[in-house]
Amino acid sequence: MISGFPKRCIPALRCTHDGSTLLSEGPDEGDGVITSGNLTCTSCRTKFPIEDGILNMLIGTSLDEESRHEQILRDKDAGSGRLPWSEEYEADHVTAEMIPHMLALSLRPGGHILELGCGEGKYTTRMLENCGSLIAVDFSGITLRVLQKKLPASANVGLVMGDTTTLRVAQGYFDRILSTLVSNLPTAEHRRAMYTMCARSMKPDGRFVFGTHYFGLRQKLALEKQAGRYVDGGIFRYLFTIDEVRKELEPYFRKFEIRPIQAYLPLSRRLRLPLRAQSKIFERLPVLKDLGELLLCTAEQPVV
Repeated sequence: MISGFPKRCIPALRCTHDGSTLLSEGPDEGDGVITSGNLTCTSCRTKFPIEDGILNMLIGTSLDEESRHEQILRDKDAGSGRLPWSEEYEADHVTAEMIPHMLALSLRPGGHILELGCGEGKYTTRMLENCGSLIAVDFSGITLRVLQKKLPASANVGLVMGDTTTLRVAQGYFDRILSTLVSNLPTAEHRRAMYTMCARSMKPDGRFVFGTHYFGLRQKLALEKQAGRYVDGGIFRYLFTIDEVRKELEPYFRKFEIRPIQAYLPLSRRLRLPLRAQSKIFERLPVLKDLGELLLCTAEQPVV
């Protein structure tokens, strides 16, 4: 378990109100970490508290109704085993999602990573060995505490309770950005705020990788609506077409790739057919790739 918020992660962050730099207030504990204290804006003097090693950057902001509903459910379900990445969830299905994401990230040893919507850390824990620092953001404080217990004491990970649409970070700082929450952002305005932040915070040769729910052949055959909710808890989710994602990314990135992943035959999960093996093949084949559940999006060359 990490013991506190690493001081070396502070330069990556900015005040959510005016974008100014932050200074630490609190004693060093152990190897340059803060367990309890504040990060204070050098301009407006807003204090963002660190409690038990987790930085709260929701101070002075309010979540929209949909996001607040999701936050409540995430807090309630944290560590309960009901979340999609719990041990009871089919490991093969998760692997079919994670392997393409990790390959797309192509992590640089010693690089700086920003993870948006880290949850209980299914990606966080796998990125540790290939990064110099990692800022892991989620608006569920309880979920962050579950993740905190999974991280080794030596991990250079800054856990931040924050809202992706209001978060501010240093310009041109990150080598890689990962997001798994794009489909849950309730409006195009929310997504534009995230794209803007990501484009500004990436290094010129950086990479932004994210997944979204796909409105492809499988979903159309099932007569699913593009805008809807998860059956469990009613969290908002949107199913994207490839063209919709492309149009959203064009103002912010000069280069991007969008493709379906998690593609397998209907009834495969019920019949316990190998999912990753199917997906590895289907993702490369016309028509069959449209059976994907997700779109994997890789964006580069930010427009800033």
